[in-house]
Amino acid sequence: PEEVIELVTELGSDAYVEKSDHIQFKTICHNIDTEDASMKLYYYKKNNMFHCYTSCGDTFNIYELFKRRYELLGTPYSFYQDIVLRIVGDQEGFNLNPTKYVSDMEKYKKQITDVNIPIINPNILNIFVFHPTPEWLSDGISEESMREYNILYSIGQNKIIIPHYNVNGDLIGIRGRALNAEDLALGKYMPVTIEGKIYSHPLGYNVYGLDRVKENIKNMKFAIVAESEKSALQYYTMFGKDRNVCVAACGSTLHAYQLDLLIRAGAEKILIAFDKEGENWKEQDKYYLKLKGLCERYKSRCKMGFIFDTHNLLNLKDSPFDRGKETFLNLYKNSKWI
Repeated sequence: PEEVIELVTELGSDAYVEKSDHIQFKTICHNIDTEDASMKLYYYKKNNMFHCYTSCGDTFNIYELFKRRYELLGTPYSFYQDIVLRIVGDQEGFNLNPTKYVSDMEKYKKQITDVNIPIINPNILNIFVFHPTPEWLSDGISEESMREYNILYSIGQNKIIIPHYNVNGDLIGIRGRALNAEDLALGKYMPVTIEGKIYSHPLGYNVYGLDRVKENIKNMKFAIVAESEKSALQYYTMFGKDRNVCVAACGSTLHAYQLDLLIRAGAEKILIAFDKEGENWKEQDKYYLKLKGLCERYKSRCKMGFIFDTHNLLNLKDSPFDRGKETFLNLYKNSKWI
């Protein structure tokens, strides 16, 4: 545990709380700035795994935490150099074997080449009802789009239920959009719990909505990657089923595995359409560089671009789709391509 604290602190978490069975850190797995992060990144001592209880919503090891953090910052990484030499080798007090860590890293690389997420029996969704909520209807999401994506509602939990499917249409996770104030304080989007079981899945190893739009992506050779599930439904509402090429990364970065899924589906051009960040020009400039760095990382694999609001058409935290079709088209025309 002491070594884990050193490693995660080195990565950027400026606070932690240690309990008997776990350690809580800042959610640096998806928040660049620790001021925006919550203490919802848990490290469990029993199995040496992390679980993010907010945007990521999944479980991962120390290597994946490094990978997500470095991708978030737009920094090239070498696991051998940065984990073994800079942190383990250059600091006193670490009795770790670099050879073992390199071996573990090779095992990790092998594990992520083909991720098989367990399939959930879709009958579990029968406990929910179809009920288009005013919150999403007023956000530019049609009832038709909710039916298309099988958006449901939990009466008991007062949550919008968002089933997640893999590229083949198999149910692999269930997320809920909180509506109660007390639930929103813990996080707007969280995995749904049913009879004590959490129906989470590794968000970084799937692309929300790809099962619905893969044929359109194949035909148009183009995909738009939004941040949240809501954006995919807004795009469907704006442009219809036959022109829909929008998916959601379910976070503020695009992981390499997600890119692979889109390329396999036929995407040759990918446009990042994440939510607006930055309260002032300095923070906005930092966010611009983050998006540019994300596209530069993958530009050798396909044509990459991103939407950046240079004309203040959006409010802070708005997605490019929140202000309607005309605003989105204006943003789209000014896309930055790498």
